[in-house]
Amino acid sequence: MKSIVAAVLCAATLTAAGAGDVLSELKISKKDAASRAVQSIAGGHVDYWSVRSVFKNASPSVRAALVEQTLVWTKAYVNSPQFAKDYAAYREEQKPEAPERTMTVDEELAQRKKEREEQLAETKKNIAEMPAEYRKMAEDGYKAAVASMKQLDTPEFRKMEREGLEMQRKQEDENYQEQLARWEEEYPADPKELVKKRLEEFLEATEDVDFDAELSGRKFANKVYERKPQEWKLAYRAGKEPVEKARKFAEQWLGEM
Repeated sequence: MKSIVAAVLCAATLTAAGAGDVLSELKISKKDAASRAVQSIAGGHVDYWSVRSVFKNASPSVRAALVEQTLVWTKAYVNSPQFAKDYAAYREEQKPEAPERTMTVDEELAQRKKEREEQLAETKKNIAEMPAEYRKMAEDGYKAAVASMKQLDTPEFRKMEREGLEMQRKQEDENYQEQLARWEEEYPADPKELVKKRLEEFLEATEDVDFDAELSGRKFANKVYERKPQEWKLAYRAGKEPVEKARKFAEQWLGEM
């Protein structure tokens, strides 16, 4: 599961364009804040390290207030026309490119044949300019190349070459369609689908966090907890009060969808 917990608990501070005090403290512009919000919701993960120290040093009550404040802004931004515009632009940037072709199969085959002939002619020209002691060996190689060229210029080879090129193009088209399908699934045209998915991921990831779990150094004393996903561990370190505040907000938001 992607780091939606990070996005909700920590990275929300990055997107709090309405929380002027937070932005001023973190020295993040509104434009950058909005950009990070789109990336967080679209990708389900975020680089929260730049605000980690601020969040870590805050008291539980301040963390909870910060979470609530930033989530209120995030919700307002997500419901705004600007978010829809920003998301659409981001989505288009992620769209896979279709295979670029400037020639038909016949034209490409003709181009290949022309290039082979030009290469052979260039070889012949270079041989004529070689010192006499090297020319004999080069001429033998040229004769072998001419013989190979004749083998390539047969109905059998032309058929095989055409089939190979057609197969290559078919595979490229299939790969593109697969990439396009994944793109449409990962970046739905309606961003509300993604928002709903991220909220559900967050609630699932934080459903059973044991905030009373004991640590042994930097690890959990309970080995079962040590095998928990990173999102679960991040919620634990964020603290019960902020997580409960975020969960309540997420549940209410989902209920409105």
